[in-house]
Amino acid sequence: MDDEQVLRSIGHDLERDDPRLAALLDGAHPYRFHPFWTLLGLAVAGALLLLPVTVAVGIFSILMIAASLVVVCRTCTDADGGATPQH
Repeated sequence: MDDEQVLRSIGHDLERDDPRLAALLDGAHPYRFHPFWTLLGLAVAGALLLLPVTVAVGIFSILMIAASLVVVCRTCTDADGGATPQH
């Protein structure tokens, strides 16, 4: 029995049924960071170094809380902007 043929057919079925999951299993990541966000992060990190420690920790905490909410919202929506069904 040729296991590779079976795996290919399963992969094709999965790609047809759930292309995002197939892309993740292939190693492709659907979300890519734009260089703008990297530069903005570096600028914010540099600005935090110029502030007093207590202010910098407070701002960093607020930014991490906001970023976690954005990440959760992005993972709970599909590419069309609608909510993903929970099985």
